Amino acid sequence: MKERLKEISIIIFLLIIGIPLCILFFPIILVYLIFEFFQKKGFKKRYSNYLVSIEGKKFFCYSNRKNNHHYIEKNIIPNLTNDIEPVFLEGKRIRNEDNREYLSHMLLNVSKRKGFPYIIKISNGKALDISMNNEFYNFKSQNKNPEDLIVLINASFENLKSKV
Repeated sequence: MKERLKEISIIIFLLIIGIPLCILFFPIILVYLIFEFFQKKGFKKRYSNYLVSIEGKKFFCYSNRKNNHHYIEKNIIPNLTNDIEPVFLEGKRIRNEDNREYLSHMLLNVSKRKGFPYIIKISNGKALDISMNNEFYNFKSQNKNPEDLIVLINASFENLKSKV
């Protein structure tokens, strides 16, 4: 019985303190939510404008997971065509300084998260993506010619174009 009274008194005390604090902080929370809404709306507009401004751009995104980046930097990156921009992620941080916020948003919104590397192509104001994870690991584990992987990457970019 004493424990029950003690629990009830704690609940009443929390309500007495909690309700005034909620009333006190409600305007601050409301202002923050309104500010956040307009920030997101503004970012979406800037992001859409950015995608339109880089129409046709291609990205090859890879990470430093399991030291695969050494293989990619040695065999893949030098052989990519000039219109493909490599994007390197160290952990969750994008190494590229240019438009990091937009590239991060693109990678967060990858349609099917199957693993790095990803290829992304901007077409009709949208970021189209595909994971090259399975293909990459098949080529690497079977010691296949990296040039064949380059051909596959280029073909995948063309397939992204035809899906629009």
